[in-house]
Formats: sequence, structure tokens, C-alpha cells
Amino acid sequence: MATKSKLEDKLPPHFTKEPDATEPELVAKRREQWRHFSRDPYKPPRDDEKPSQSAEQAPERQKQEPPEYSRRLRHPGSGWTLLFYDLAWTATFATLSQSGSFIEPMDVVSYFGFFAAVLWLWASQTLYCVHFYTNDWFHLTSIFLQLIIFGLLAATTKGYHLTNYISRSPGSTELNSSTDQISDEDALQRFNAERTDLFSAKAMALAFALTRFLHLLQYLRVWLYARWGKGAENRGHTHRGRFLFDRVHPQVYAIIVGLIFSNMMLFAAMGIMFSSYGTSVAGASIKLGLWIGGFLLEIFSHLWYPVLRLMARRRRQKESEAGKPPGTLHWTEDVNPLPLAKVDLSERLDTITTIILGESINGFAGTLTSILTAAGVGRAIGINVASTAFTIWFIAYMYFEGPKSGSSPESEGLRRLTWMVFYLPFLASIFLLFAGIKNQFLLTSFLSTVGRSLQGFQTLLGQQNVTQRLRNFDTSLESDTAIKTFLFERDIIWKAQYQQLSALFRNASNETDFQTQMNAWRMRLSMMMASNTYEARDCAFNGNEGISEEIKPLIGNYTSTTNFNSSLEILTQLLDGSFQGARFILVFAASIPICLGIQCIVHSPPRDRYQWAVITSRLALGLLLAFLLLLNIGKYQEFYVSRLVANQRAGVFLWLDAFWVLPTIAVAYAVQFLLEITLAYFAKQATEKAKLTDTQVKAEAGAVRTSAMVGGAIILNQLPQIPYADPPSSEPDDKRGSGVD
Repeated sequence: MATKSKLEDKLPPHFTKEPDATEPELVAKRREQWRHFSRDPYKPPRDDEKPSQSAEQAPERQKQEPPEYSRRLRHPGSGWTLLFYDLAWTATFATLSQSGSFIEPMDVVSYFGFFAAVLWLWASQTLYCVHFYTNDWFHLTSIFLQLIIFGLLAATTKGYHLTNYISRSPGSTELNSSTDQISDEDALQRFNAERTDLFSAKAMALAFALTRFLHLLQYLRVWLYARWGKGAENRGHTHRGRFLFDRVHPQVYAIIVGLIFSNMMLFAAMGIMFSSYGTSVAGASIKLGLWIGGFLLEIFSHLWYPVLRLMARRRRQKESEAGKPPGTLHWTEDVNPLPLAKVDLSERLDTITTIILGESINGFAGTLTSILTAAGVGRAIGINVASTAFTIWFIAYMYFEGPKSGSSPESEGLRRLTWMVFYLPFLASIFLLFAGIKNQFLLTSFLSTVGRSLQGFQTLLGQQNVTQRLRNFDTSLESDTAIKTFLFERDIIWKAQYQQLSALFRNASNETDFQTQMNAWRMRLSMMMASNTYEARDCAFNGNEGISEEIKPLIGNYTSTTNFNSSLEILTQLLDGSFQGARFILVFAASIPICLGIQCIVHSPPRDRYQWAVITSRLALGLLLAFLLLLNIGKYQEFYVSRLVANQRAGVFLWLDAFWVLPTIAVAYAVQFLLEITLAYFAKQATEKAKLTDTQVKAEAGAVRTSAMVGGAIILNQLPQIPYADPPSSEPDDKRGSGVD
């Protein structure tokens, strides 16, 4: 003991101090840091975790205590693991969006299908965590394994396409045949594309199957604790009268059944994909059908119990209206409610929305350097950058400052699930809108820089008097600094072009022939500028290899033909995907406010006219943007046409030609932003006025009660008073009795 005392004297006081059990935060922290392998989610919360209360405050505290306190988990899980889960989940489709252009209609459909699948992975896990996420190694391990699976998905989705081996071959827009006669270069390209896609499809099939298997294990654990654990008994869960539903919530049974069949279908799809049958049309079609069927079956298992409960509630309501006596308790009655973890569904959705907005910004922000430093960048690029920045801000404001922002639906049934369903088109529209914005940057930068380059080059040739200097055999033209720098900025070497031009001048038979040959040379050089500009932009934005193999021969043949119509055909094919993306970008811009408006209605009925005004204005904005799709109507459905019929093109091409695609979206969102700010001001004024009126009414009511009490007292005072006589005293009698005769 003396040695211990000497040691304690040498050490700082905190090194030998015992834990202070009176500090609730320290006690809670120690309980969180030590984890069992698995904890019973049905155990009721600790009594010592309830707020301390005195005897006088007990009734008031009971009123203020949240009704769901008894449903809380005793050992809720940590929040940081869920945040890592959200980040890893976002990486799955962020990689896909950064590696693909998504400008073709089928690319958009393919991406939407993948996004819907991975969003359901997140939603199903989140719905599980809302009720059963306990602080144990079982959940830390299962979430860690899912992080690895999401990383696998993020690393292997480059070659993904929904219709690969069904209606198209990997790396192609059509279904190739093994009997096609192709060159060795094309065969090598096809082989690499098929290998990349096959690896991606196998990884995706494996990831889907493993995540569903882990999710099934999680719910089987919940079922075991509900059926044979002590927690449900300690919570006072009642028997439902049937062995199957004894203490176990019917929704848990429904989800387990759905997961069992879903696992069977997804593992069957994985088996098909890992066999040679998976690369056939039938095998790929069956695999896709199994994926869709498995996920839809899971969604149905989550909806089954809420739908039946809603039907039973309406049936009881009709019976009560008909005057029938209440019958026996229906098995859908929530007599044993599911426990609640410290997981706020609204906060989780806000988190992934923030992450998706950040990923959307990151998707094209890194490529702005290559755009802003390009030669011939005009004012249109700066306007598009500003429009995109405002669009991001307005979307964030509408989401986070909406009428129902920051809260989840009160009910845990069909309303909540429906509210979550609308996050699918909302979040997918955000990602696809920014993918379309990225393509608009590519298209706008190409159109603006190429147009300015062609005009600038023709002007530069005149300023440098190239024709006259060729006639004078001026050798300094070969090293002309202005022309050399101009072409360097566009990845073209002037020396080689000068030699071609000099050869044309020497071989020309007369002046007219030379002018014709020089115009053809300038057109070929212009096509080279256009192709170099497109290839640089496409590689910077989408990470592709630039111009497709189908268009490269057309550009090569243009050297010999050099006619205006073929140049328009080449440019049309070169930008066809970008033009198609511009046609439908308004679909995603319109879907965002429409989804936000519907979400507010599904969340809960609007409380006043100001909330209705915000919701109605959002729906109106979405419909107005959708009506702009009528710009696709027009006589000529091509961007590059003769100048004589340029005004007869579809309105969308005139819209593109004016570089007003992104500014239109930004202006529409800006109007909505200003409208919501104005409505917020008037709503605040009306609320303050209503509050003041309510205070005055209460004060007047209190004054009336006070005056009534005072008036009653006055009336009582004015009533005739009844004289009060003291009771006769016995003292005189005593005196008389004791007197002397």
C-alpha cells in the first residue's frame, strides 16, 4: 500500500482518478465504446437514461416526455458509420456518371435503372437502421462489408449499360455478330470493350447478391430476437393470438419473405452472369429480368403491411360510421410497435442530397480549366458558368428551405414510403441534369470556339496578306508568328500547312484555280480545328477517346471531297449525342420542382395558403419547363443546315444557337427563388399578425373573466345583509345563580 501511495503521489491526479459516475455524458460514452457482438434491439431503454425529475416536476415531465421514448433502443448505433456508408454509396453512381456522357436517350435510361437499384440498396438499409441499428460489432461488420461492396461497384461500372448483349454489343450501338468480317484493329477494340463490360456485369451481379444476403442476415437476427429474445418480453409486447405473429411484427415477416425470394433471384442472376450463357441475348435478358423482379419483390414486401393496415383502418372507419360495434382487434393493429434508433430519416436524406449536389458540382468543375483556357472562348462560356452556379444554389435553396424541409412524415406506414419513393426521380434528375449541363458545356464551348476560330482564321489570313506574300515568294510567311501562334492554340502546326498551301500555289494553273484550291485548303483546316476542339473537350469532360471510329473515316475522306454538304454531315454526326441531350435536358430541370412539390403534399397536408402557394408555384414551374419541350417541333430537325433555311429549324436549335439553354433554366429557377422569398416574407407577417390577434383574444377573454368575477363580487356586496346575532351567553345566568339574596 505504501508503494502504491508513493506511485500515486508521483503521477498526475487524473492518472489515478476513478471514473465519475455522476457525469452522464461520460457514462454514455463508455457504454457506446464497448460493444458486444450482437445486442437485442427490443430491450427497453435504461431507466437511468431518463431525465432526472423531482416529485413536484413529475407530472409536467410526463406530459413533455416524447411518446416514442419507450420505443427507443437501449444501445443505438453510432452515426459516423452511417455517414461513411452514405459516402461509399454515393461513389457507386458518381464514378459511373463521371466515366460516361449520358447524352443518348438509352444512356439516360440505363443510368436511371442503375441509380434506382443502388438507391434501393440505400433506402432498404436506412429503413432497417431506423428501427434496428444497435451499437454492436454485428452492424459495424455488416456495414463495413457493404462499404467494400460499394467500392467494388464504383470501380467496375465503367463498361455498364443496361442493354448490353440484349440490343447492343459492348462498345457499339448495335448488336454485333460473331460472323462479321472486321479488321484486326476493330476486333481488338471489340474484344477490349466486351472484356470491360463482362467484368463490370459480373462485379455488379456479385455485389447485388451479396448486399441482399447481408440484408437478409440482418432481418433474420431481428426475427430471432423478436421471437425468442427477452427484450420483446420486457417491453411488454402482447401476443397476437397466432403463433406465426407471436410478438414478431408482421412487417418483419413480410420483409424476410421478400428478401428470401429476392436472394434466390439475384443469386440466380449471378450464376447466369458467371456462365457463358450470360453473354447471349436470352441470358442477358433473363439476368435483367431477375434483377428487376428481385428488387420489385423487396419493394412490395415493404409496402404489403402498410397497405393492408390502411385498408383495415378504412374498413373500421366505415363500420363505425355505420354504427356497428367495434369488433375484435385486427392483426394489423400496431400493438407491438417496432423500436426506434437514433436515426432521423430526414437527416439521412438531407445528407445524401448534399453529397449528390457536391458530386454533381465535382463532376464538371474540374473540367472548367480546359474550357476557360481554350482558344477562342467567348462570353457564352462565362454566362453558362454563372448560370450553372445559380442553378445549383436555387436547387439547394428549394430543397432545404421548402415548406416541409427538415422533417419526416409523422406516420411510419404508406405515407413515409411514398414520400421516399419520390426521392428516386428527384435525386436522379439532379444527377442527370448536371450530366446534361456538362454536355452543354461541351456543346457550347465547341460551337462558340469553333465559330470564332473559323472567322478569326479567315480574318487573320487577310490581315497577314497571305495570298500576296505567296505571289511574292515571301519565305518569312513560313515563320509568321501570328499565324503560328493562332494554329498552335488549336493543336495544329503551321509549317506543315504552309507547305501544303505553297504546293497548291505552285501547282495551280491560274489565279482562279489557286483561289479554289486555297478555299478547299481552308475548309480542310477548319475541319481539323473542329475535330481537334471536339476531341479535346470530349476527353476533358467524359474521359472518352474522343471521336468515334465511325466518324473518323468521314473526316479522313473530307480531305479529298472538301464540299460544304459533307462538312455539315460530319459536324452533325459529331455532335448528334450532344444535340439529343439538349433536346431533353428540360425533362430533368422540370422534374426537380415537380418532385419537390409532390413530396410536400405526400409528406403532410399543407397547413395554410402560403404553403399551398409555394407548392403550387413549384408544380407550375415544372409544368412550364416541360412545355418548353415543344421547342423540339420544327421543319428541320438538324442544327447544321443551309443559311437560307436556318430560321425554319426546330426551336431547340435556335435556342442552342443563341446559347440560352442554361440561362433559361437559371432564370426559371431564379423566378421561383424570388417568389418563395416573397411568400416567406408575407407568411412571416401573417403569422406574426395571427399570433398578435391570438394574444389579444386571450387577453380579452381573460379580461372578460376578470370583469365577470369583479361584477359578481359587486353584486354580492349589494345584496341586503342579514343581521347576525351572537348566541346567548350563559354568563348572566351564572351571575344570577351565584348572586346573594
